[in-house]
Order: sequence, then structure tokens, then C-alpha cells
Amino acid sequence: MGRVGNGKRRLTCDIPEKLHKELRFLAVEHDTTITKYVQFLLEEHVQSSKKEKKI
Repeated sequence: MGRVGNGKRRLTCDIPEKLHKELRFLAVEHDTTITKYVQFLLEEHVQSSKKEKKI
């Protein structure tokens, strides 16, 4: 594993094989990597959660 860049933290979690396979297919469909796709999903979810709290 490479070093983590400044201002970043590594997140490691175990997920079911089926979910990993689905994420891999979705990443390919969006012409990106699983890492970038999951990061996008997490950022989207966090922003959505912040908006819900303001209501």
C-alpha cells in the first residue's frame, strides 16, 4: 500500500463480495475507479445529510 497524501485519511472496511462486484460494475459504467466512485457516493451522502439537518 502506498502512502496516504497530506490532508487525507485511509478508510478500510470489509464489505460483502456481492456488493464489491456491484460497485466494480458501477465504477466501470461511470468510467472511473471503485475508490473514486465510493468517494463520490460518500461525499454526496454527507452533503445530503447536512442539508436534511438544516431543515
